[in-house]
Amino acid sequence: MKLPRTQTDYGLLVLRGSAALLLIVYGWKKFTWLFPLISGRVPWSSWGFAAQIGKMGFPLPILLAVFVVLCESVGALFIALGLFTRVSAALTAISMAGALYFSLRVGEASWQLAALYFLSFITLALTGPGKFSIDQLLNHGAREAGLSFPDCAIFLD
Repeated sequence: MKLPRTQTDYGLLVLRGSAALLLIVYGWKKFTWLFPLISGRVPWSSWGFAAQIGKMGFPLPILLAVFVVLCESVGALFIALGLFTRVSAALTAISMAGALYFSLRVGEASWQLAALYFLSFITLALTGPGKFSIDQLLNHGAREAGLSFPDCAIFLD
């Protein structure tokens, strides 16, 4: 049985709410770590989060740490708002795959949360944000203005 489009859109809105939880619980705290690093008050080499990533054997730990922080903060905010949802969700899913690997490797009990976020973000990357999103408003406005974005359709779905 196929659900009416509106029910599906409400479901996608609720699913995007998981991104808001990621932002509130994890992303904002990690995002604030960047300010002293960028300002030079704290050396990048002393960043414990990057050191953890490096200990796991990942290359370019500082760059990956910044990627993870931006995915869990800015990316999560974009997903929650429904802005550039597919790309943000795909990048954040990659970040969550790394978190899942890390959790399994060190034996953290929270690996299920990383797996749940990973599956949620993969789903949003495949489905798009639904009609209750900024992407939908931008796409609708572009169509009304007679503009066509065939090459950018994946961004504004």
